[in-house]
Order: sequence, then C-alpha cells, then structure tokens
Amino acid sequence: MLRISRWIPLLVAALLSAPVSAVTEITETLASGAHIRIAVPAGWTPGDGLLLYQHGFNMEFDSDPDLGPIRDRQLADGYAVAASGYRGRGWALFNSVADNRDLLARFVERFGPPGHLLSMGGSMGGLIAHQLAEAEGFESLRGVYSLCPPAAGTRTWDTAFDLRMAYDAICDGVGGGELLRGEEPLPWAYDLNDIPTDLGDLFGTESLQQSLVRINQCTGIALSPLLRTPPQRDRLQQLMDFGAFSDEDFLLTNLAYATYALGDLVRAPDKLAARNPFTSFGVDYDSGLIQSRVPDIRSDAIARLDFRLATDLSGRAAAQVRMLSLHTSADELVRPAHQQTLRALYPATQLLSALVNEDAPSHCGFTLAEVTAGWELIRAAAQSTAPMPGVVEVQTRCLQLQGSGVAGPCRIDVGLVPGDIDETMRARANQNPTTEVAALNLTGAWYDPQRSGEGLLIETLNEESALVIWFTYPPSGQGAQAWLLGVGRIQGHGIVVDDLRSVSGARFGAAFDPDDVVRAHWGRLKLAAQVRPDLPAPVLYPGLGQLQLSVEYDGPAGWTGSRLLHQQLLEVGRNPALPPSAGSDPRRWQNSGTFYDPARSGEGFQLQQFDAGNGSWPTVITWFTFDTQGQPMWLIGLGTANGSALELDLLRPSGTHFGLDFVAANVVRAPWGSARIEFDGCDRVRLHWQAIDPAYGSGTLAAQRLTTPSPVQPCAAPGTPAPLPAPGAP
Repeated sequence: MLRISRWIPLLVAALLSAPVSAVTEITETLASGAHIRIAVPAGWTPGDGLLLYQHGFNMEFDSDPDLGPIRDRQLADGYAVAASGYRGRGWALFNSVADNRDLLARFVERFGPPGHLLSMGGSMGGLIAHQLAEAEGFESLRGVYSLCPPAAGTRTWDTAFDLRMAYDAICDGVGGGELLRGEEPLPWAYDLNDIPTDLGDLFGTESLQQSLVRINQCTGIALSPLLRTPPQRDRLQQLMDFGAFSDEDFLLTNLAYATYALGDLVRAPDKLAARNPFTSFGVDYDSGLIQSRVPDIRSDAIARLDFRLATDLSGRAAAQVRMLSLHTSADELVRPAHQQTLRALYPATQLLSALVNEDAPSHCGFTLAEVTAGWELIRAAAQSTAPMPGVVEVQTRCLQLQGSGVAGPCRIDVGLVPGDIDETMRARANQNPTTEVAALNLTGAWYDPQRSGEGLLIETLNEESALVIWFTYPPSGQGAQAWLLGVGRIQGHGIVVDDLRSVSGARFGAAFDPDDVVRAHWGRLKLAAQVRPDLPAPVLYPGLGQLQLSVEYDGPAGWTGSRLLHQQLLEVGRNPALPPSAGSDPRRWQNSGTFYDPARSGEGFQLQQFDAGNGSWPTVITWFTFDTQGQPMWLIGLGTANGSALELDLLRPSGTHFGLDFVAANVVRAPWGSARIEFDGCDRVRLHWQAIDPAYGSGTLAAQRLTTPSPVQPCAAPGTPAPLPAPGAP
C-alpha cells in the first residue's frame, strides 16, 4: 500500500517536540494578498535567529499557512518561525521570493532584525528554500534545509508535459477516455475554468478521483485488476512503463499534475499567462506508437526563459550558506535523482545530500527522528565555517534522537545514490548543453532581418554575465539616434539585463565632459537563444543560421513595440557547438572588445573582428558617443586591417524611430567621415577621425581595453602584439 506522507502530522510533532513555554503568534494579510503567520518565542530579541518556512505545492490558495512539522522544536531552540501562504496557488515560484521578502520586511518591522536566517521547506517548498539562498534580500541567510525538493526545476514539469503527451497518444480513440482539451494554440493544457478549486495537494483526494474518471475509462486504474479489460490493462501498463512507475497511485498523482497543475501553470495570469515553455521537438518518447502520435510542439523561447528564471536554481548561493537536503529513496513524484542536480550545483563542503532507504514508495515520507536530526545538524552547521558533515552523522544523530524517545525509525543510508536525472526525465533540444549560453558563443552582432539598420552587440564576459549594447533610434521627436547598454546575467539559454540604461548629456570631441553624462535607467531586456536549423544562413557567416535570439523588453512610456527575433550577423570567436574552421586560432580575435578613455568615461567603441569565411578577417567598429547637442550618437564602419592599422569610412544611420514606428526602408546611412585605427598590441588603440561636418572636425581618441569577450584569448602581456598565423594555418 502506497504511503504518501508529505509531512509528519502536526499532532505527533506537537506531542514529541520540546515544549515551548510562551510564544507570541500573529497572522496577517499583506498588501500583496499573501497571508502570513509568525511565531516568536519568549525572550527572542533582535539579533537572534529566524526560520523562514516554505510550504509545499497546493492547488488551493493558502489563507492559513502553517509553520512546519517541527515548529515547536525550533521555537524551543530560540528561533522565531515565519511563513507566507504566498499570493497565489499552485506552482508559486513566480512570486514566492518576493513574498518572502515581504514576510521578512514585516517581521523586521514588527519584531526587529534577526541576526541570521535559515530557510526550510518540503517538496516545492524545499526548492523555494534553496532559491532564497540565491536571491537578493536574504544576505543574512546561513542555512537551507530541504526535504525532497524538485531541484531540477523546469525539467520536473517537462516530465509532466511528456506524460500528458504519452497519455493522449495511448488513449487516443478510447471513447470517454480522452482528457479534456483546452483552447488553441495550447490544446494539451486544461483551461482554467476546467480546474476544480478544491484539489489541494493533488494526493488522491475524493474530488481528484472523481474528476479523473476519464483516466479510469482508458486504463481501469480505479478498478480491481480482475475487472479491467485486456485493452485497459495494456494501456495502463504502457503508461506505467513510460513513466517508470511501480505504484499506480503515483501514476494517478502524476497525471493530476500533468492535467490540472500543468494547465494552471501555463494559463494562469500570474504564471505563464498562456505562453508555452514546453516542446516535443527532438524528444525521444521510447515508443513507436507514442512517437507517431505526439504533435510537433515548439516552445516559446522567452516563456521558457521566464519559467527558468522563476524556477531553476543557478548554483550562485554565497559560500557561507550551508545546505542539507534529504530525499526518500522511492519517491515517484519528485524522484531522488533531483539530488543529483543539487550535488552538481554545490560542493560537498557546502551541501549535505542524503537519501532515506524506504521499503515502499512515498513522497517526503520521513519520520520525526529523521527530520529532527537534519534540523539539529543544519542549525549547527549554519553557525560554523567548517565544511558540512557527512551522511553518517545524520544517521548517528537520528539514532540518538530515537533512543531518547523521538519517533523513528532512522533509515538514512550512506550507500544509496540518487541516480541519473536523465533516466526519468527525457532530454530535449532546449536542454542540450550546447543550447545554453555558457556553451554557445553569442558574442558578436545580432539583428532582425526585417529591421535592418538597428541591432544588438553582445559580449559574453564570463559564464555568468554579458555586456549588451542596443543601437537603435528614439521615438519620434526625441532625436535621431539612441543607444542603450547594460550588463546582464546569464541563466540557462538566456541573458537578462535588469538595468538597461540610456546615455545622454555629453557633447562630442573637445566639448566632452564626463560629468555631463546622464546614465538613466531605461528598463529591462531579456534575450533567449534558441536553436533553429530551419533558419536561412546569414550572408557573413553561413554556420550561424541555426541560432535565433528572441528579444523582449520593457521600457519607458513611448518606447513601445513588439518582440524581436534576431539572427547572428557576425560572430567573434568560435562557437564550440560548430565544427572548427581553418584559421580559427583564437588569437585572430584578440583586438575584439570594448575600448574607452578613462578620462572620458561615458563614451567608447566596440571592435568586432570576425572570420568572413573567405580567408579575410574584417573588423567592425561601432562608436558610441554624442552629437554636438548632447544627444546620443553612434557611428559604424567596416574595414580590414593592414598590419597594425585599420582604415575605414564611418556612417551615421538615421531616419526612423523606435519599436512599432521602425521602418527599415527609411533608414539613411549617411557618410559621417573617415577613421584610422592604430593598434598598440591588443589592449590599446588610437582612433583618429576626420569628419565631413566641420562641427565634428578631426581628432584622436586614445583608448584602452574595457572588456575582453570570453571567447577571445587575452594578450600575453599588456602592449605585446599577438603574432597571427597565416590564413589557413592550423
């Protein structure tokens, strides 16, 4: 018989935990709509510890949050305990970090600042507990305690999507056995009005069993095995094999997530708002029948990025944060392989990950002694700089607690391994490592073929950050040109610039004063890379035709428009996902990067050397500066270096406006002047210019390197010219 024990019943916890003499407990509703509960033990003063408790998945709005299974023990240990019910139901991760910030702010306002924080949660709450360690606003967090967390994040939901695809394929044509279909273009996602409001945590409730009568019609899952027809038995076994289930109750629970929870995730306005982050493209469904019947569904790259930003862990928690995560060994909802994701993100000195060896499948079916043992260890580790203890110490502590009367048994097994996440989670194209920004090379120039005349310059600086410069045009009446820039964070297949800035105020040439430069917050920019083999190859570099960059932005009033779809026009460095080409020595790109004069901070230029594919290595310069009236100005030129110098003509495009008012045919690429670039090694450059307009005259800008793109090999020493092999040399 399946044992699904999300948590030890609070009654047992209350009976067996240490007594608490006096507790101040409050419940409130915050402005966001989230309900909170806070309990503070007698004698707690500012500077003492606070535990933020995270509840698990619930399809009902939580208006009465509890404080976890061992709240009394934690209060007795001197910790205040606080929890939010979050502002929405279901997969709450789109707002849970903000809800915890609100909770913490209210705690500080009411009781004073804690000295340090711990976070704890089970199932979905365990993932949120880890997210707080990676989020801004929780810098005093010192420990994370998670129980059976879905640490693989979005891949957990890929599994639910795949199960829905498999069910639709296997039960196709079974009268009354087909699942409800939703509105196009997402027919596989339930409509919100088809999702009951009393489903709770989706674990076998009466309402759930009644609402999944269609599944019984197809599989006979609610019938005695003796009453199932041979076709029902066959279809049920196909689904059990597809999902690697050993227990039918877990199949039913997973189907509930694949229908109701998935529909809410995709369609709810506070989550993905009818945008699709899922794909069947390139997925191996291990069955000819299923493979032949699954439709070709493609994900929305930005929706996938938003989903990952809300859900996936980055591995960027501060080194001082200690983590302990326990998992039941036979969990068939959140597989123990999720621990493998945690172990890949954090070293054993920071993370203690252990499995409980259970006889029958459960989801979070821990004993009180096991949960309390973990608490004692993480509480001690959070106040120490020593590495995390080992699995044996959790079991030893558990046995000590059991010996003192705390309910066991203790089953933490040092010999158990979580397994490979790919064994139960099918890979897909947008999860292949070669589609992640860290494994691609997005450094170069990007443009929308329908909007020639504007574009993006990207420099990946390391595995975590990238410089993005957008050369474009302002709305009508706000000047001739605009350029926006910011450093964004890399996560998965995307780059997010939270603080994209506009630059204005200074004047060109001798009139330039860095104190005049105004760097104003413009908005937010999101870039999502996607492999698209069907795209036409760009002229400059045919091998880049597989990549597409979805661009979404949120700017100030007047700067409105639709999503852009960019292709890579030229590449700086070599994309490791593409085969190497002759002459692809990394030194050939060494002059690429962003340059500026420290005495003239606020303007500069970017050089992009690239392999044109015909044995030549042209260089593009994009000069970001200001006109004589203090408006932003950018100039662009293309040439091929002759020795240590490069001569080219500069153009100043204008004639159109931002966003929906952009008309490519109106772009006028007017000659501005000429330039000579002299290289002093690969870290120093002199730019000599001669303008056509006497107002801009002539002059020299002595610049030094500001950034080195990650695909570019640094110079051996400042000012040392890098010898280049002859074109075509290995």
